[in-house]
Amino acid sequence: MLDEPLALRQPRTGHVPARRLTWHCAIRNTTTVELDDDWVELTREVLDGTGIEPDDDPAACRWAALRNQAGGLDIVATVIRQDGRWARLHGGTDFARSACAIFAHDHGLHPSA
Repeated sequence: MLDEPLALRQPRTGHVPARRLTWHCAIRNTTTVELDDDWVELTREVLDGTGIEPDDDPAACRWAALRNQAGGLDIVATVIRQDGRWARLHGGTDFARSACAIFAHDHGLHPSA
């Protein structure tokens, strides 16, 4: 299902897909605070901040998130939007870090020693 936008894009553009068609973000909670349902909010903030899935964008990229341990989250997304265009991901790492920092500040999270 993640590849459907690419499959729709290829016949239209005739371009051979690049090797790297996904974006990945690994987030670790280094605090002693359990996030529970807050992981959903953090995922949404990162996806919005990076441009993977801006709020109210029906043509945004497809993505999946996996909470792989008590303190970890992995997000993977396609770089091809639903409308077949490339996502604008320049500086995605900085935007993801910024979203995490704002989330940590808003939730009073401080790194553990």
